[in-house]
Amino acid sequence: MAKFLSIILYCIIWVISLLPLPVLYLFSDLAWLLMYICPPLRYRKNIVRNNLALSFPDKDKKWLRRTERRFYYQFACQVMESIKTASVGQRWIKCHMEFTGYEAVRKEAALGQPQIFYLGHVGNWEWIPSLNLYFNDMDNVAGCQVYHRLENETMDLFMLKLRGRFGTESIPMEQTMRRLIQYRKEGKAYLIGMISDQVPLWWNIHYWTQFMNRKTPVFTGAERISRKMDAGVWYFHVTRKRRGYYRCDMMPMYLHTAELPDYAVTEKYMRMLEDNIRQCPELWLWTHNRWKRTWEGYQNWLSKHKNSDRERSIKE
Repeated sequence: MAKFLSIILYCIIWVISLLPLPVLYLFSDLAWLLMYICPPLRYRKNIVRNNLALSFPDKDKKWLRRTERRFYYQFACQVMESIKTASVGQRWIKCHMEFTGYEAVRKEAALGQPQIFYLGHVGNWEWIPSLNLYFNDMDNVAGCQVYHRLENETMDLFMLKLRGRFGTESIPMEQTMRRLIQYRKEGKAYLIGMISDQVPLWWNIHYWTQFMNRKTPVFTGAERISRKMDAGVWYFHVTRKRRGYYRCDMMPMYLHTAELPDYAVTEKYMRMLEDNIRQCPELWLWTHNRWKRTWEGYQNWLSKHKNSDRERSIKE
């Protein structure tokens, strides 16, 4: 039933996506306007305001409110852009999502070296999988991305279809290592994108760092995979050229990771992500309750799980 409903939903979105992007933006402009005429319509307004205020304590109220308005404007636009993804062609997406630095990645991949791409919820991350179009002529390279399963099965199947439009494979988080080992056995170098700026669950916290002015728990799974596979790692620095047009600069972090100290990759990623956010704060997903897990809360959780036999690696 879920599969049938996801097909129906995709067909509906596909028909809507046939409208020109400027027409779709009329709907996003209307939604943005309504949010400011009627403040209760602003999605997670309190979380957005709290996140901005604590992340930029040196900014005045005028700057914070302006950034908030720009964020909601971008958020509304991105919803329409994601809808447009359902029907766009290769030429269209290459025009709207520009990548730089992929030539260096092609060179490493041609040598059989796996590559891991770190990115955050900056700009339109739903268009990032179009990078695969620049590698689909390489038979020994597999493009993929790690994803979290959605609780709603219909929406999960819908998003999988949408994110696979440009030929990338979506790998459930819990199956990542198994799938990458399979790629290696098949003699393929993989290019895998990982969005690592979400908040981890209590039992999946291994490392804390300062991020946007607060002590923050971070995912370390991408680093563990990269070091185990001695993969090259890259950061995707995303900016917006103008509405509907983005640029992703693929910045090398480390070409080899096996011999790096613990958390070196994670720490560098968080610093590069922070710089990206400070450069264009309206592009990050401020509606995400990123700091809901605190250090104090974590200590309380640990005190209740002292008998856990899972070895933990924690660093303040």
